Amino acid sequence: MSTTQRLRKKLDFQNVMESGESWADRKFVLVAKNQKSTFVTTRFGFSISKRIGNAVARNQMKRRLRSIVGSFNHNVGWDVVLIARKGAIDAKYQEIERSVSGLLIKAGISIDERESK
Repeated sequence: MSTTQRLRKKLDFQNVMESGESWADRKFVLVAKNQKSTFVTTRFGFSISKRIGNAVARNQMKRRLRSIVGSFNHNVGWDVVLIARKGAIDAKYQEIERSVSGLLIKAGISIDERESK
């Protein structure tokens, strides 16, 4: 996942959180806003609170999420924030992948096919 596909600024996160739509399950909350007129790529941001664990656990979760999100084909022009819930703490990689892919498909951000790498 390249740096152009990441939300990094606080203002970008706030914009998505204030005016985006949300979808949720037991492990994650996905908040997304369509920015098709502004951006030609889909950008992702991750919010992992200290309730998830120490810095090592939070960074591991972010790495997993970046890997999972990067493996899907996305419709262009979305800003997406993924928020980890307590249910994600002990989840295995496949469970996280299933959860995130389900949310992306529900939101219409991702199509069901994987990128061929």
